[in-house]
Amino acid sequence: MSAENQFNRIEDEIQQYTFRNELSKAGINLIYTGTWLKTAHSDFFKSFGITWPQHNLLRILRGQKGKPVNVNAVKERMMDKSSNVSRITEKLQKKKLIECRPSLTDKRSVDITITQKGLDLLSTVESRVHEINNLLSHLESGELVLLNMILDKIRNGKDNPS
Repeated sequence: MSAENQFNRIEDEIQQYTFRNELSKAGINLIYTGTWLKTAHSDFFKSFGITWPQHNLLRILRGQKGKPVNVNAVKERMMDKSSNVSRITEKLQKKKLIECRPSLTDKRSVDITITQKGLDLLSTVESRVHEINNLLSHLESGELVLLNMILDKIRNGKDNPS
């Protein structure tokens, strides 16, 4: 049995058996797989009462090691650049996972810090993060290295829109 027949192919998943070419097939496969992974991550974080972007923001704040950071600095570091950081911070503040205070240096800005409750939640999430990482655990080490290299190359292509 060939490696290609050991798992569901994109053709089977979307019930499309012909593609214009391999480039078109690869693009569709990448989008489909990305959406599949994002859905799995969303379901995982939902079990903790947060969203994937909220988790991303909490991790950014934890990395500040107690130093406050403003909304613009957080937005620059978010994995999903289209995230509405203001809305996310409001929701996390209501859950008492972060604190927002007027900046002492810029009256138009708000400084954000993570609370102990937020740190505790991140610790709980990380104790179970292997569950979401297991989605890729069937790949061998060399395959993971190659996958990371290919994904980096895709994002750094000659016609990169970003």
